[in-house]
Formats: sequence, structure tokens, C-alpha cells
Amino acid sequence: MKHLPGRRTLKTWLAVSVQTCLASTLLLAVTPSNTKTFNSGEKAKIKGVILSKDGSTLKVRGDDDSIDTVDLTDTTKIQLRHGMFGKNAMDPGALVPGLHVEAQGRGNDKGDLVADKVLFDPNSMRASRQIDARVSPLEARTNSVEGRTGQLEGRAGQLENRAGQLENRQGDLENTEKQTQQQVSQVRTTADQANQGVNQVNGRVSNLDNYASKEAVTVYFRSGSAVLSTQAKQDLDNIAQQAKNEKGYAIEVAGFADTTGNAAFNQDLSQRRAGAVITYLEEKGDIPIHRILPASGLGTTHEAADNHTSAGRKLNRRVEVKILVNQGLVSSNAGATNATGQPVTTGVTDTTGTQPNSTATQNPGQGTTPPPQPQQ
Repeated sequence: MKHLPGRRTLKTWLAVSVQTCLASTLLLAVTPSNTKTFNSGEKAKIKGVILSKDGSTLKVRGDDDSIDTVDLTDTTKIQLRHGMFGKNAMDPGALVPGLHVEAQGRGNDKGDLVADKVLFDPNSMRASRQIDARVSPLEARTNSVEGRTGQLEGRAGQLENRAGQLENRQGDLENTEKQTQQQVSQVRTTADQANQGVNQVNGRVSNLDNYASKEAVTVYFRSGSAVLSTQAKQDLDNIAQQAKNEKGYAIEVAGFADTTGNAAFNQDLSQRRAGAVITYLEEKGDIPIHRILPASGLGTTHEAADNHTSAGRKLNRRVEVKILVNQGLVSSNAGATNATGQPVTTGVTDTTGTQPNSTATQNPGQGTTPPPQPQQ
């Protein structure tokens, strides 16, 4: 007479339940915190700890435990309190995660606070508040997991007691042996799915800072000019439309010049060319400001062709525009299938993880499509 797996089956089920709880906890870890918005045009003032900095945008955990978005502009005053009344002007680079700041300004149409002034005092930073901003969420999640573990242990004791009863009734359960084997198979399948879910979450978390080049275009300029041609505007319209179909993207813009003229003039010219492209993408392409990385004017570096020939100089008078896609979001589609059971593809042509604003210096003059012919 065959015997029911008994305790071994129940322990397998318990292990699966624990892994499922852990997967759910990891998914909760990426849920955004309470977000605060500001009325457009209304003055506001906040105090809190910087959680992250993305370009000119700060995420601040306020003293009221809300998450505030603070935008910096060229006119924002960043000051360090010095003594009772003195203040020293500081560079935006001084605003690092963990710093307790006081920001004042007005709300914009996106609900962000556009800061007129940002103050901070390094000698009186609230260290306990900074630690709380990082540790408290983890402690809360740890306590939650521990509570669930205790519940599972209690259930394990109950299941073990039931297992003893089932062992005494094995003679009555022989007719259900096939059904039990099917249930065991289902539990194993569930365990495999739970492990796969945990691996996918880990992959997404590890790829949040990785970007891949999705699309690219190169626009060209006349000698000594930073004015966009008709062809350049058409190319920028196309790539702007492509960007709107992406999630978690950033646009990288790098300007270049040929060797005509002195180095200082070419450096400024390359910067103005990059700026002209960014302005067009913001105003005509309707690309949000926070999606575009700061313009890079790289002068005559990273030449695409020989500057000693007229044809080569035409290729060097250019601006390279690339759409970078966040790999953490791309990886979320890994393993997904459509209605016909076929794998869903993301369309990313370059799967090498890169940091934003780095591709222009690593692979100048290269993109996913051949560059258009420069103007004469």
C-alpha cells in the first residue's frame, strides 16, 4: 500500500508560502510614498531631507513625512547658513541625498515646487531624520515580514498536528492518492513561479540605474552656424514622436564643431548647437524638461570624420541626439507573453547598460540608424 507524502508535502507547501510572501514584500518596496503637490502660482515653503537628486530635480521627504518634488532653476539661490545672519552662495552640487534643507518658492502646473531659494546648515543637520529616511521604511518592512513569518510558523504547527491525524487515516485516503499527487505538482509549479517572480524583481531593482540607447539621430549645421535647418527640424520631430512612445526614457544631446576657427569659439558654438536642439525639442517636440539631460558642448573632440577635408568638416558640424531607456522598466517585460503565447519584445537595439549622458563620449557619431547627409 502506497503512503501519502505527509509531513514532507506540508513542509514543501510552507516553503512556497514563505517565498510568496517575500515576493509580495519586494513588490511593495517599489510602491511610491505619499506624494505632495503644490498649487500653481501659490507660494510655499518646505523643510525636509533630500532623498534623491536627478539633474535639477530634488525628491525631499518633508518633516510631515510627505514626498515633495523641488525643481531648481538658473535663478535658484542655494545658500549655506553661516553664523547668525551670514549666508554663502553654494553650487547645486552641494545638494546631496541625506542633507536637511529648507526650500521656498511657488508651485507650477505639474504640482512641483519651483524653488526661489534653498538653504541648509551643515553644522545642524538632523542626523536622526536622515537615518529615519533610509532605515525606517526598511525596518517597517522587516517587522512586517517577521510578523508574517510568525503567522506562518503558527500555521506550520497546526499543519504538523493535522499531518499526524492524516497519518493515522492513511487507509481511508488511498482513493485520493492521485489527487494528492496532482496537488503536489501544482505546489511545485507555484514554487517555481514564486522564485521566478523574485528573480524578476531583483533584476528590475538592479537595473534601475542602467540605460540603453533605443533610438538616435544626427543633425547637421552650416559652418559657424547654430541655426536648425528644415531637414534637422524634421529629424527632431521624428525622434520626439518616438520618445513619447517610451517609458522611463531620457534624451541625451551632444554638440560638436569642426576645426574651423579657434578652440574657444568652437567650444561655444558646439554648446549653442546643442542648446538649439534642446530648445526645439522642448518647444516644438513637446518633450518635458526633466526628460532632457543637460546639453553637452564637446567642441572639436570625438570627430566623426577627417577635419582636413571639406566633406569631413561637414560631418563634424553636428549634434547627436539619443533616446536612452531605463533598463529597470524594460526588464519588467522579460518573460511576458502576448495573447498568442509569443514572447513580448521591447524593441531595444542596444542592451548594454549605460549611464545617462555617457553615450556621446563613448560612441560619438554612432546611432541605430545611418546619419542623414549633411547640408552643403
